[in-house]
Amino acid sequence: MSSLAALYAMPPASGRMLLMPMTQDGRAGLARVAVAHGARLIAAGPWAGSLVVEGRRDALARPLLMSGVLAIAADAGGCGDLG
Repeated sequence: MSSLAALYAMPPASGRMLLMPMTQDGRAGLARVAVAHGARLIAAGPWAGSLVVEGRRDALARPLLMSGVLAIAADAGGCGDLG
């Protein structure tokens, strides 16, 4: 069951994903790091400090993780359809 949850939360290879800062540094640099690695900002996320972006997982995953930010599928974060 936990592997199904992990697959559901895994961000898409390309498309919308929810970025959730896990540290204060992650929160402070979230938008800057995401944009620097090709993400397009879509909207504020459902939780304080989170963002919904559109981008490529392979370009974003490592820099975000090193910055204290977790990327998950936008649908898994309760974002629904943002238009």
